[in-house]
Amino acid sequence: MKTCIKIVLLLLMPAFGMAQQSEIDSLKKALKTAHTDSARFPIVFILGLNYDETNRDTSLYYFDQALAVVKKNNQPLAEAGCLSMKGYVLTHLGKYPESLECFQQALKLAEDPENENNTWAFHLPISKNTPHNTRIAILANIHHNYGHLMGNTNNIDEQILQYKEAKKLAGEVNENQLLALVNMNLGHVYIDLRRLDSALVYEQGAERIMKRTGFKKYLSYVYLETSNIYIKKRNAAMALQYFHKAANAGIEQKNIAAVGYCYRDLANYYLSEKQKDSSLYYAKKMLGILQVMRSKDLGNAYAYLYQSYKLVGKTDSAYKYQGLALTAKDSSFNATVKSLADFQKLSFQAQIHAQELEKEQAATRSKIRTYVLLAGIAVLLLLAGIFYRNNRQKQKVNNVLSQQKEEIAAQRDNLENTLCDLKATQTQLIQSEKMASLGELTAGIAHEIQNPLNFVNNFSEVNKEMLEELENEIKNGNTEDALALTADLIKNEEKINHHGKRADGIVKGMLEHSRSRSGTKEPTDLNVMADEFMRLSYHGLRSKDKSFNSELSTHFDTGLPKIEVVQQDIGRVMLNLFNNAFYAINQEEKSW
Repeated sequence: MKTCIKIVLLLLMPAFGMAQQSEIDSLKKALKTAHTDSARFPIVFILGLNYDETNRDTSLYYFDQALAVVKKNNQPLAEAGCLSMKGYVLTHLGKYPESLECFQQALKLAEDPENENNTWAFHLPISKNTPHNTRIAILANIHHNYGHLMGNTNNIDEQILQYKEAKKLAGEVNENQLLALVNMNLGHVYIDLRRLDSALVYEQGAERIMKRTGFKKYLSYVYLETSNIYIKKRNAAMALQYFHKAANAGIEQKNIAAVGYCYRDLANYYLSEKQKDSSLYYAKKMLGILQVMRSKDLGNAYAYLYQSYKLVGKTDSAYKYQGLALTAKDSSFNATVKSLADFQKLSFQAQIHAQELEKEQAATRSKIRTYVLLAGIAVLLLLAGIFYRNNRQKQKVNNVLSQQKEEIAAQRDNLENTLCDLKATQTQLIQSEKMASLGELTAGIAHEIQNPLNFVNNFSEVNKEMLEELENEIKNGNTEDALALTADLIKNEEKINHHGKRADGIVKGMLEHSRSRSGTKEPTDLNVMADEFMRLSYHGLRSKDKSFNSELSTHFDTGLPKIEVVQQDIGRVMLNLFNNAFYAINQEEKSW
């Protein structure tokens, strides 16, 4: 079986190269006949995409040409797309600082909605090619490629963050190809984190999308990641099955880089199994592909050949490739270290720039606050003048008005004393074991009693104004109008009295609930009790979290008779039930 697979791969390689070369030749011919920049740009861009997994230096050349065209024609979104792909290629060439600069410039262009107004048409695999959707799709691609850079520089948390942002944006515009790639790469990250079940879910999701949409260029990577999951799960049969599926898919889709990675992992697998012929075969195939691609991973290919020849027993060849591996890895290591150092330096400079921008924004916000404060002071001064004039006029009130004011003040004091008594009662409830939960409802109780207090205050203010009118009418000798005002004052006083009694009733009800338990059952209207404790619980939670809101809707059985119960015990049960219900609703709302 292994021999057959090797023969098939060898037979397919020439067709692989011929098919790819035919497509590239067609593009180059089309480029010669393109007479406008808008016609040249997509051809050059697609040429860059054709080389991104086969010859990255050539890919970089075409993306630079595309960038020159779009900059010349002031096409910011097209420029962002080119910078994203250039950053992708630079990442895989190990040029991390240059890659970071590309992504930073690309993000700045793609995040600006104004750039939607001036862009060449992009034929992206999204549900609707509007300028807005195009910008979002390009932005998603930038975050995705930026995630590769973060992974290559060992910023794993940032890598996952960038991938998930790309997935969210791609989902907004139904960019299914990118969704497949994000799933594939998230699976790769979770393999490194040893979260194999999660990794397998992501890879299977990527496979489904690629097969459904026909986007199979990176299907070989999906199979390769899946095979590595099964290797770590110690399922060799499934791993080998996916290794060979990966190689076949890579050849079919002309993805040389993916085929090279397949050969690398197959060589490593057969080395671990001490199968010398197979490991040597795949190590040679890997070296051939990496040399064509001018990859920075040549040191690994030499190392696999060294280990394979050592396993075969060919000492001379083993020592030869051992030396080449050491030389290549040393050169690659030095280049990587320099690139990482430059990358960290550039990141630090970007942070400093961000801090400077933040300082400028803070200074601007400070100026705005100063202007608002000055305007507020001016308004307050104006209001102070108006209040002062009104107070001067109110000082002319006669003895009758003063007497009414004293009565109203006495009623207000009584309500304030009632509130004080209520707070004292609540303190006692907190100290009592059976009513400990009621201590959380101070704000809810205060809210309930605030309504009658507001009525008293409002009618008091109205009576003041009516008494002023009464005084004027008496002075002017308008007896009928004076009597009418007196009748209205009496009605208002009755309303004040009613709401005062209402507040008193609320307080007495809470005092009743706060009494020490006697164990005596009393006739109780459960509808009234349920409504009371529901509202107290709701306002108690609102006092802790002002952002919480819930619609209170009740459907009571009007025919329910009074039931003999111990009110304190049933009240505590209801309170706990409502507290739990509102807490669950609040948590569910925050999770959205």
